[in-house]
Amino acid sequence: MVKKCNNTLKIDYKKCIVEERLLQIVNLENVNEADLVDVWAIDIEPRESRKVIDLIRCHTQDQDPINLQHIKRIKKSHDNKTLITVVASKELISDLSELECLLKKEEINYKSVIEDVKVPRIGPSTKELITEWSTKYWPINWNGNPNDQILTSYEFDMDLIKDLLGRITAKASSEQLTGNRFPIVSAFVDPKDKANVLFATDKRCNPSYNMLDHSIMRGIRKVAERQKANAFNKTFTGTTYLCVDYDVYTTHEPCSMCAMALIHSRVKRCIFIKDMPETGSLKVGSGDGYCIHSNKALNSKYEVFQWIGSEYDVPKLSKSTCT
Repeated sequence: MVKKCNNTLKIDYKKCIVEERLLQIVNLENVNEADLVDVWAIDIEPRESRKVIDLIRCHTQDQDPINLQHIKRIKKSHDNKTLITVVASKELISDLSELECLLKKEEINYKSVIEDVKVPRIGPSTKELITEWSTKYWPINWNGNPNDQILTSYEFDMDLIKDLLGRITAKASSEQLTGNRFPIVSAFVDPKDKANVLFATDKRCNPSYNMLDHSIMRGIRKVAERQKANAFNKTFTGTTYLCVDYDVYTTHEPCSMCAMALIHSRVKRCIFIKDMPETGSLKVGSGDGYCIHSNKALNSKYEVFQWIGSEYDVPKLSKSTCT
């Protein structure tokens, strides 16, 4: 994680606001419910602990997609004679044979592999929960509110964000002037090719399209079409799977269909301007409160921020409009 002092952005950690404009959309109602992740643990003699820690530092700590710095790697076994050590998450090492191969290569002597260990994906937000989670799941270190660290680790190109929000707002206003009853516009940005932004407008009221042609759905389709066209272009440097790590900018909070499509497309971040209390699916208070971007029942997540400044006046829609 990036230390707070190394981040030059102005961040209000209590309100989760970046540069007084970007409000982090996070489900605070579930922040103190442990989101458990499967890990590999081994039972070792105390004299083996140094070798295991070296293995973790050299082969799993930095490579693991799950940041496990909030947990204590070692705890005593029930009989206090051996040590139980978490080596890595099962998202890094997928099967037992791979783990055994690594342990053998590093000449680690262990009594057994413990396969049914689960630890919290992130630490609790308060010190009061440390004791409870440490007893119930696995010993945990207190490193401060984990969401503070998450906010600090984010990177924002504020000039690019402002430019794109201004462009989609202008396009949405233009769509409204030309008679589009759904003046909703989205922009898709490939982090490896930021100069070639893909813009998509809502086409539901166009007889050549259908009711599923929301701006985000059309944007994802445009990404797929561009990737197909560039499939045999050796100079193409874009992503290899649909919208992996893309940033998506949209005028209105996405509905459940579009929010879920962003999950399937593996986007990194979505920034929207206008919330949709009745039909949106990202904010806790929108729609049925799905918070699809961070729903624990789904196998992927993405960051979401709402622009809360008054710079962009997007067209007003009916409260019941799915966006």
